[in-house]
Amino acid sequence: MKKDKHIFFHYLSLFFLLSAGFILFYQNQGISKNQLTIAFFISFFYVIWGIIHHYLKGDLHWRIVIEYSLIAILAVILIRGAILR
Repeated sequence: MKKDKHIFFHYLSLFFLLSAGFILFYQNQGISKNQLTIAFFISFFYVIWGIIHHYLKGDLHWRIVIEYSLIAILAVILIRGAILR
């Protein structure tokens, strides 16, 4: 039960991280440079969160780090393409 509680708080922290990022992103509508910077920070902290989460779970491997990094890079590329067209 204790392990489930920790996992719940891990995902709760991810939810708040992404929510705060989306709110900041929305508040900076029309300022593409700020939105891109926010997207970089959200992606960076997403990768850090994934590394910490899997480290604490005990299943951190290079494949997981690469997976989180590639998802973050893809998200930034898509956001950049949508903002700076």
